[in-house]
Formats: sequence, C-alpha cells, structure tokens
Amino acid sequence: MYDPPPEPPSESDCCGTGCADCVFDVYDRECARWRRRRRIGEGDRLRRDLLSATTHKPYRIVSARPLGDDVHAYRFAATPESVGRLPVAYTQHVHIRLADGLSRPYTPVALGDDDCSFDVLIKAYLGGRFTGRLLEMTVGDVVAVRGPSGGVRHDGYDSIVMFGGGTGVAAFVGLIGSLLDNDKCETLLRLHYLCKTLDGVLMRKELAEYAAYWNCSVHLYLTREHDWSQCSKSFWYNENITEGRISQDGMAEIIDRQQNLRTLWLICGNDEFNQYFFNSLQNHNIKQDHIQLLDNTVKSLKIS
Repeated sequence: MYDPPPEPPSESDCCGTGCADCVFDVYDRECARWRRRRRIGEGDRLRRDLLSATTHKPYRIVSARPLGDDVHAYRFAATPESVGRLPVAYTQHVHIRLADGLSRPYTPVALGDDDCSFDVLIKAYLGGRFTGRLLEMTVGDVVAVRGPSGGVRHDGYDSIVMFGGGTGVAAFVGLIGSLLDNDKCETLLRLHYLCKTLDGVLMRKELAEYAAYWNCSVHLYLTREHDWSQCSKSFWYNENITEGRISQDGMAEIIDRQQNLRTLWLICGNDEFNQYFFNSLQNHNIKQDHIQLLDNTVKSLKIS
C-alpha cells in the first residue's frame, strides 16, 4: 500500500492572490482524506507517493507527437521508473511546471495501468510562453507535476451530456472510456464535440470506437469546414457529423431528449464556448447544480 501522509506545501507554493482553491486548503483536505483512509483501513495499489496535490514531483517526457492543428500528445511518467497506477480520476487535472516556474493545468486523457504514466493533449499557441518552452524539450527531459485537483462526481445520474470544444474534448475522453470499460455501467453518455475542421477532430478513432457502444453517442460539429462536399467524402461509417455550430434550437432538441432522465451537464472549452453553453442550459431551465465546467482557466463566467 503506497499511501504516505500528504506533504505540506511550502510558502512559495502559494501565489498569495487569494485563490478559491489555495494550495494550503488542498493540503487540509488531503490530510482529512488520508486520515479517513487510515481509520477505515482502505487500501489499494495507487502510487500516492509519486503524485501529490500539494508538492511537485519529477516526471520525464516519455513521448511527444503532433496530432494536427498545433495540438500535441504528450506522455509523462514518474522518474525514476516505477510500477503502479497514479491516483488520478478522469476529469481531474494535474499541473505541469517547467524549470523556469511556468505552470499549466491539463486533464489526462489516459493513465498507464502499471507504469505510473499519464497522457495529455497540449495546444501550442502562437507566442505561448509555456508551450513554446515545452516544445523545445525532448524525450527524457524532466518537468515537475502536482495534482490531482478538481474533477466531478457523476454517481447517481442516468445520463451525462458533454459539450467539448477543440482540446476541451480531453476532459471527456478518459471519462467516457472508463465508464464504458465498466460492464455494469448503464449511464447514457452523449458527447457533442465542436471543431473547426474534420482534420482538427482529436482522437477521432477513439471517439468512433466509443460511439459503437449502445449507451454512447458522439456528435461532431465542424464550424469552419470550407468545402463540405469534399469533406463529407472522408466521413467514416456511422459518424454523426453536422456542419456549423449548435444553435439554440439545436440545444432545445438536445435538452428535450433528456426529459425524465437525471442528467449531468458537462462543459469544457474556452471562455466564450463555456459561457454560451452555460447560458443556453440556464435559459432552458437546467438547474445550476447539474452543470459543471471543466475548463481550469475560466475566471469570467457570468451567472444570470
């Protein structure tokens, strides 16, 4: 059982700006959870010694490959090499910090079953300080990782409806896969994924495989595809692809299909994307308690 007590953060780990989720608050919660596990004798094979919500741990770059549209798939693993599985639940995020102190949160799309690794999708922005430095690094180079943080509880829902934009789909890929791997799970899964073009659809093969399950549907929306007639020749069998964005009428249809179901609504994209879908759900009388935003950078969401 790898379950040492949580490590206390240093004063320098706190940014001093009054964050709602200060690293010292995280430490207090982790201590309470650790005491509970010790009290009830709850044990597992998760390597809690290799990942901490309060302090950074060294991780090496195992692989890095481009996926298109300036998106790269990275795999990081604990260093030195270790055996086990990291204590991360899908929809949670980890903070990756570079040597110069720059740090960004990312949601793992996959976890290694026995090599203490995790995969993330990273969007390289023009002039971006963090991604610019990360892309200069090579396999074997080491970063610092802290986490996990955040995440959503989805127990007790009949259905989960997800709205993802661009790399925001990363927040849902792991969650969908883990639920479909559970033979006893009968939760209905509905993913609505917006991309600019068909070439920009991330993890398309995995999404197509998910859509083959009876309780999962994947709807793709291409918002800036210029030659639709040519593009449509590249559709795969049974892919559900629509030209353009989701209109308010489209939102009404999506919501109507969820009548009589206890539904959790998840949103992950940029600020504009999140605000649009949050407002749309509220305008259709979806209770705020059943809406969760998974983008870790949202600061300006307006609640009507």
